[in-house]
Amino acid sequence: MITSNKPRIASTVILTIDLTLFYPIYEALKPFVLNDIIHYSVNACLFPLCAAHGLAITTVEGVGNTRIGLHEVQKRLIESYGLQCGFCTPGFVMSMFTLLRNNPTPSKDTVEQAIEGNLCRCTGYRSIVTAFQSFTEGQCSLGEDCCKNDKSSKYKNETLVSKPESQKKPVPADSTQTAVFPAELMLSDKRKTGTLTFKGSTYTWIEPTTLKDLLTFKQKNPDAPVVMGNSAVAFLIKSGGLKSTTLLYGKNIDQLNNVQVTEEGIRLGPALTFTDLKDRLKELSEKITDDKKRYFPAILYLVRHYGADQIRNVATLGGSLINSRSNYDLPTLLSAVGASIEIASASRCKGANKKRRVKYNGNLDLAPDEILTSIILPYSTEDEYLEFFKVAGRRTFSLCTGNGALFVKFFKGRNTVESLRLCFGGFGSSMIIADKSAEKATGREFNEVLLSDLLSSISEELNAKASGTKSDPDYHLKLASGFLFKFYISVLTQRNSWKTPEETRSAIDSLTKTPYESTQVYENVPSDQEHTDAVGRPLPSVSSQGIVSGEAVYIDDMPKFENELFLGLVTSSRCHATITDADVSKALQMPGVRGFIDHKDVPGDNHWGPILPDEEVFASKEVTYVGCIIGAIVADTRENAKLATKAVTIKYKDLDAVISIQDAIKKESFYPFQEELVAGDVIEGFRESDHVIEGEFETGRQEHFYMETQSAIAVPRTENNEMEVFVGTQDLASTQSSLSRILNVPSNKIVVRTKRLGGAFGGKATSHFHASGPAVVAAYKLRRPIRCILSREDDMLITGKRHAYYVKYKVGFDKSGKINAVEAVLYSDGGHSVDYSPMVLEHTMLMIESTYKIPNLKLNGRVCKTNTATGTAMRGFGNIQAALMMEELIFRISITLQVPQAQVRHANHLKEGDVLSYGMSLKNCTIGECWEKCALDSRYNERVVAVQQFNKQNRWKKRGITMTSCRFGIGLPKIFMMQGAALVHIYLDGSILITTGGVEMGQGLNTKLIQVASRALGAPMEKIFINETSTQTVPNAMGTGGSTGTDIYGPAVIVLAAYFERVQLSVTGFYKAKKDADFDLKEKTGQPCDYFTYGVACSEVEIDCLTGESQVLQTDIVMDVGKSLNPTIDIGQIEGAFIQGLGMITSEKVVIADDGRMVNCSPLSYKIPNVSGIPRKFNVTLLKNDNAVTHLYSSKGVGEPPLLLAISVFMAIKAAIQEARKEIGLSEYFRLDCPATVEQIRLACGDQLVKSRK
Repeated sequence: MITSNKPRIASTVILTIDLTLFYPIYEALKPFVLNDIIHYSVNACLFPLCAAHGLAITTVEGVGNTRIGLHEVQKRLIESYGLQCGFCTPGFVMSMFTLLRNNPTPSKDTVEQAIEGNLCRCTGYRSIVTAFQSFTEGQCSLGEDCCKNDKSSKYKNETLVSKPESQKKPVPADSTQTAVFPAELMLSDKRKTGTLTFKGSTYTWIEPTTLKDLLTFKQKNPDAPVVMGNSAVAFLIKSGGLKSTTLLYGKNIDQLNNVQVTEEGIRLGPALTFTDLKDRLKELSEKITDDKKRYFPAILYLVRHYGADQIRNVATLGGSLINSRSNYDLPTLLSAVGASIEIASASRCKGANKKRRVKYNGNLDLAPDEILTSIILPYSTEDEYLEFFKVAGRRTFSLCTGNGALFVKFFKGRNTVESLRLCFGGFGSSMIIADKSAEKATGREFNEVLLSDLLSSISEELNAKASGTKSDPDYHLKLASGFLFKFYISVLTQRNSWKTPEETRSAIDSLTKTPYESTQVYENVPSDQEHTDAVGRPLPSVSSQGIVSGEAVYIDDMPKFENELFLGLVTSSRCHATITDADVSKALQMPGVRGFIDHKDVPGDNHWGPILPDEEVFASKEVTYVGCIIGAIVADTRENAKLATKAVTIKYKDLDAVISIQDAIKKESFYPFQEELVAGDVIEGFRESDHVIEGEFETGRQEHFYMETQSAIAVPRTENNEMEVFVGTQDLASTQSSLSRILNVPSNKIVVRTKRLGGAFGGKATSHFHASGPAVVAAYKLRRPIRCILSREDDMLITGKRHAYYVKYKVGFDKSGKINAVEAVLYSDGGHSVDYSPMVLEHTMLMIESTYKIPNLKLNGRVCKTNTATGTAMRGFGNIQAALMMEELIFRISITLQVPQAQVRHANHLKEGDVLSYGMSLKNCTIGECWEKCALDSRYNERVVAVQQFNKQNRWKKRGITMTSCRFGIGLPKIFMMQGAALVHIYLDGSILITTGGVEMGQGLNTKLIQVASRALGAPMEKIFINETSTQTVPNAMGTGGSTGTDIYGPAVIVLAAYFERVQLSVTGFYKAKKDADFDLKEKTGQPCDYFTYGVACSEVEIDCLTGESQVLQTDIVMDVGKSLNPTIDIGQIEGAFIQGLGMITSEKVVIADDGRMVNCSPLSYKIPNVSGIPRKFNVTLLKNDNAVTHLYSSKGVGEPPLLLAISVFMAIKAAIQEARKEIGLSEYFRLDCPATVEQIRLACGDQLVKSRK
């Protein structure tokens, strides 16, 4: 596989490259190509190096660099603050770079499409869109005086407001920075010299130039796969599932790339990619009459929603059929249109019947020596109609949750059905053709009576054909019925046989998708601020140039050490069992394997854990969840280590398992931590209430999905058992301490080093031990450097997740909606080890009040012990679960009293001076200010009326608009936790080197610290540099997290500056927060945090009542971050946190099977938001707060609080569902647990089309 200098193969589409083809060498495609040289973006980790023969490859290193100069794409990404941790940035650069090489002035839709396949966990995408849409048409109304272009203009004393992207002026990229296609690759006969063969240590690659030769090789190698796009074969190779060691490459054979217009239809070569198909159909649409191309819109819709550009550019039609799965799209559509396929083999070519032709019905049964050679797409007629529907967990770049291709043919000139085909994918283990239902339609009038009969008929047929599968029958039945209803309305509308009422027409309209717009509003620095004083200025990350050019070094980018070995982990396939035997004999005999490591090789303590050391480095006797590390294979290469792990055989004896919170409650499986919080008198509060209601609510787990997976390199030194460990950790001191115990070596002989993290979000506070622990043990035993980089699948399988919660609540309130009392029992899923679960539970209980006044409160909390991956720290740290529960109560109250949710919220909001349940009083509480400004800026009251009007006019699309607020405590509950240190060196040339204990992980910590230092030292930022974090320079530092990094280490920089002029030019600064006492929940003494960050969001959402799909139309956020140290970094944190929260409450559902496996343990099935999922209008304002008083220049922590504002989307979805239910007479109250996936939204909407199967 092509990996360039940065082999980031841990996640899909992190590394995108530009692949350049000289098209005249492809004779079959020459008539359709306008330009000789075409550029494609592809996934380097899935594209075979052998397939790149004769092509030109450009990686991010070839686009621009810090020495010669950056490309315009890279520059604009920096100028728009479009990067944070930076691990995904090279992929975005390459996607846009490739697009511009093909189309220098793309449309906004084209830009969005180009980056749909690039995932980012940090930025929230808005800033990236801003950067890349600057290449499209549009101009700021201020012209060259645009505030974003002139940082020192007349606007610097005013509030800085960015204009919508639609108003920006495009500036073409500098053509001199574009790589020239190598002349030697333009020789058209270069690829026509005969069969090409590459032989490696494991595989042989054979690339014939003719179909005849390919068939001959296939006959000789019947088990060899025919590689086209490699998107399927690559996964088999990586997983060790490929049986053959020979690969036959057929992509460049002209006969397999043909597009022929014949009398019967269009003959498509199976080697055509989906991008080729789109281009060919658009070309042919100008040559074919309208009645013959009625299928084209459905096919083009399929192509547009098939994967992403990086996939469409390589995935082929043939590959989609040969490797077909139930949730693939093309088989469903081809079955509906009645396509045919042609199959050939070497033996068949010798006879009279050269090819075998069959009707395609979703199955492709090829003999071992056969090859698919053609797909025949029949022409349509004027009496035929086809629609293709697809619903997925994410709007784009996702396999389907369910798809449908529905076809009808009428008798000429009549409204009578001649034939009907109903095909559905994703509903079971294979595609389903509802042929029995379709047969009943023949000869009948196409009307509501037929529709009603078909709805009943497919209900029975789908239930029967999908029985015994893992599909959700209730949801899929409703989805299929929705597809059928949409199809019915669409056909009637197209035939003009029925005047579609406006409210019904919404059934066939797509969800509203407006062009992206955004604004960012913040206060600029005073005009008299010293130019060397960087505090408060909107500046990009100090590492941004290295990041956009691919020069920034992450752990796996580090050059290989001499004698370095790779580690592959052997994990448990059982959730709770004793290990009866481990056979590694076969693995040890495999190529490159140097040894096996397990618990017997641990020289010290085999346990680790932040609170209780209850998790083993290697399981010694018992495994406690699927993914539990049993041992590790050490080999000379990453690939050999991975393959050898699959040869290890583990035998188990299963034990009783606890999989869910409900299981734990039933079996009383709890950790010995029980929290209670009581304030006031709930009994009296309920007695005084006009209404008392009870209910239940659940929130699910969430995967961190940092772009850089858990990584570690352990390097043993030659004497004194010294060890240097490069590891992706948020807490170097605790890492050093734990590794010291594991190796039984003093901490002073272990140096832990971290330069930057490719994202963390709490997931690298402890979970890094799954890489660093085994690595140091192997390095200690073998005395060789060990590299352990988890694959994305292993990372998702092994590491901890956000805690799931189950809550039973009771709330009392009066007629005005004011809350009198709340009583609740909270159960969190702690997983198989303690980790940070007690602290997370405490935070949840402390934040249960959210932004509301609760005079009487009683909470009890338990941590459940289950046989699943541990619950660990994650951005929000228990706060978002608490806020979700409170908003559930607000929702219940509003329905009971039949008043707007906003009215209930406003009636209960906390105010200045209010005392919280644990005794802390609110100072400088700005909830009310944020609320008023957000309502005003978002035009909330005006839009509420517009939403009501929309819902009256649309039967099958509904909208909801909601405002929610957040309060997040910044600071840590123990005195010893709130301390930080910094080391500064002043060199003779005036340059300054600063080292702190903080870790840069995309939050902009280093940038902010340098800004603080610029003020404290009176030096320009250019003179100041932060290199890395190391236990050798700043020992015993507190971990970075909880949005406290700047608060802890910023003051330490100030302290050291105070000594600068009086001591030597190397100084250590130490800061300890002014905290009187540790916080004690039981005694209600001390304070759990230093201050609160507040915010309010208004979100408007549209849902499709027939499919469950949703789209965030607009989000407005007002955030109080005090006096921002860097407004653009803070806004980036706000947007990124919000989108991560959006994922949690919509698409990111961790599915655990009954046997404890995480079912969606892959980017293919676990869907974080991509660029298509963000609000179409996204506005962020930093509240002007002159009264903020904190210890670091009146700034506030901001990394985590905005996550909670995503709840505005969740509540807007509930409001939209409420309207859908109200219209059909269902109860306005319904239980909707988090996340609100397409399945849950669809089921909650109810239905008039068909009754759900009980």
